[in-house]
Amino acid sequence: MNKNPSISVLLLTISCVACSDGGKADRTMQSASAASQATNANNANTNSASAPPTTQSLPSTEPLSDPKTVIAYQFELLKAGETEKLKVCFTEWLRERITTEQVEKGKSMAARYTLDDLVASIETGESDGKKTAKIKMKNGRTLTMLIETDGRWLADTIWFK
Repeated sequence: MNKNPSISVLLLTISCVACSDGGKADRTMQSASAASQATNANNANTNSASAPPTTQSLPSTEPLSDPKTVIAYQFELLKAGETEKLKVCFTEWLRERITTEQVEKGKSMAARYTLDDLVASIETGESDGKKTAKIKMKNGRTLTMLIETDGRWLADTIWFK
């Protein structure tokens, strides 16, 4: 049993993407599994009583580097009710607006959707010198706009309100 929640979320996210990428996720899953085993081995060699567990804002493998993976990661955080971790996935000016109440409301909404419902297509572009990715839902509506900031795709709207 993996006791590191960050790695568990990462592995779950990779599993979500596996159905739609033609095998690329299999290679990614193998890499993530190897990283997980290395982390577990490292944790086994560390005296757990010597230091309290730390809170990581992101797993060691960056989940915000690809638009579809970003939505998959946010979707899993939403379903888990992880307000603070979700905030990291949004542009700076939105972070303080994301509340526990919104996340709880979004959590009930998330139960009615699949990742494929949320991400049917991605339209890439550029605005103000930054790469953008408009995420379109299966029903044709725009879910959110992602903006690449420092190599990470951040949502520019709170899509789960």
